[in-house]
Amino acid sequence: MPNFRAQNTIAGKEGRIFIDGNEMGYAKSVEATIGKTKSEVPILGRRMAGHKTTGATGTGTLVLYKVTSTFIRHMLNYLRTGEDLYFTLQFVLDDRSSGRGTERVVLFDCNFDSVELGKINVETEALEESIPFTFEDADLPEALRGTF
Repeated sequence: MPNFRAQNTIAGKEGRIFIDGNEMGYAKSVEATIGKTKSEVPILGRRMAGHKTTGATGTGTLVLYKVTSTFIRHMLNYLRTGEDLYFTLQFVLDDRSSGRGTERVVLFDCNFDSVELGKINVETEALEESIPFTFEDADLPEALRGTF
């Protein structure tokens, strides 16, 4: 993009988050990262070690406004029955004024790591809950236009 224009930036508010196809209207943010797993490889004659990529892990955090006890119920169900919840998480960026198109990311086999059982804070006007998770696969069905 040799002629970068400020209007091409993406407004983060122009996003939507879905769990198993249901829009999470009370979601505040989501972040997801794929990290490489690497093994260190010592090499004769070199002071710096080499690194061999041997796998990957997917982690993320979903931040929601506290308006439901759904996630506590899922965690307590797991404690009582051993039945764990796996889900598909999809998030969409669609800032039409950017001129860059839509980006749709889908994460498969997501599983919550922990759930806050309770929180009270006299200084907070809108309570939030932060839910870390892992995922096992990802796809990019729609990508923003442009290259670097």
